[in-house]
Amino acid sequence: MTIDPNISSASAIGALGQTGGPSAGVGPVDQVRALASQIVGQIAGNFGLLPISAPGQGDVYGLRALADQISASFGGSAADAGALTRAVEDFASAVATDMAAYADGRTLDLADSAIGASTLGSASDIAGIIDGLDQARVALEGARPA
Repeated sequence: MTIDPNISSASAIGALGQTGGPSAGVGPVDQVRALASQIVGQIAGNFGLLPISAPGQGDVYGLRALADQISASFGGSAADAGALTRAVEDFASAVATDMAAYADGRTLDLADSAIGASTLGSASDIAGIIDGLDQARVALEGARPA
């Protein structure tokens, strides 16, 4: 597969670069979808398909901040935030791995399907959020033929 290095910011993948990170006031499903979009946009930038807007070190995708925000909205403890951070990092890793391995423009659709098929949208506590993230990760990892 050949990736056209001349994709403009007006194209579909260019729109990904304009997607912001997770924001306050939205539920975990929307936050995780925004995270997936941010990861795909960053990797597309690394491939030279989009300008890179995030710094190259530290918590580039704001995973800890996202986990802390979700944990706080559910009244979680520091231990809950730590477990949630692990689940968010594992899901983010699955999105990044899929995007880097395939780069065929399907990662966001697959991530969205995986999120939708999980129990993330009906989670009522931190344990439910973690289970939903784990379900979405497993579904995304299994979405491609072996």
